[in-house]
Amino acid sequence: MTDAAITENKRLGDVLAYIKERQDQQPKPDVKTNSEKIGYKPRGRKPGPRTDYMNDPAVIARHEKALLRQQAAE
Repeated sequence: MTDAAITENKRLGDVLAYIKERQDQQPKPDVKTNSEKIGYKPRGRKPGPRTDYMNDPAVIARHEKALLRQQAAE
């Protein structure tokens, strides 16, 4: 190895250290998911089947109880 190669290598080490220091100062780039890249927006859930309240035993019992109270008040 020649003296020139050793000197050049030492200078290169300083330059590389300076470059690394500058890169560390820069903010990290924002990494987006694929969904964010294409602008995907979730729409939520679809409504389920409607509940038939007229066949619900608890609703029928409350309705009959309310009717009995109404008839008793008259």
